[in-house]
Amino acid sequence: MYIRKDSFYKKAKQEGYRSRAAYKLKELVDKYSLFSGVRSLLDVGAAPGGWSQVALELLSKDSTVVGVDILNIQPIPNQNYHFIMGDIREDDTLKRILEIKSKFDAVISDIAPNTTGQKFVDHQNSMNLIKIVVDFTKKVLKKDGVLIFKLFDGEDREKLVSDLKLIFKDLKIFRPDATRKNSFEIYVICRGFLGE
Repeated sequence: MYIRKDSFYKKAKQEGYRSRAAYKLKELVDKYSLFSGVRSLLDVGAAPGGWSQVALELLSKDSTVVGVDILNIQPIPNQNYHFIMGDIREDDTLKRILEIKSKFDAVISDIAPNTTGQKFVDHQNSMNLIKIVVDFTKKVLKKDGVLIFKLFDGEDREKLVSDLKLIFKDLKIFRPDATRKNSFEIYVICRGFLGE
């Protein structure tokens, strides 16, 4: 059992972020300068909105941020933010996203399956979700773009990494300080999308 109300949880509440995950994205972006040159960003699995909040804060004021999720979120009051409630496996969701921006400089995803407490099952479910995110990313990411996502680590990670190395120039794996000590989540940073 983890203690939900730890220091990062409390800090998020105090600073107005919707989740502790905001600090994970901040750390990733800071460490790898991930948002340099990014003017359009898609947040896949955006609920409750913490990563979208950080993106809006860190990108230039004229940037476009689009969030998409099957769950609705409380509105984020920013004219550069667009939220689409929908499933990325459906053509209609893709169409609605591309009506806002035809291609994105970055795709970020803190998406995760409902956990079972069984590491192998959670890893497999996470892998299945990420495969959907990667397939979707190929349709919306600009050449040389960036993809950042969370993965519950496990035995199939190496196969995923080798597949991603075929479509991205550079790949890094990172575990932010804001990650809970007993968590097996990692973050994968893919840069230099080679395009189709």
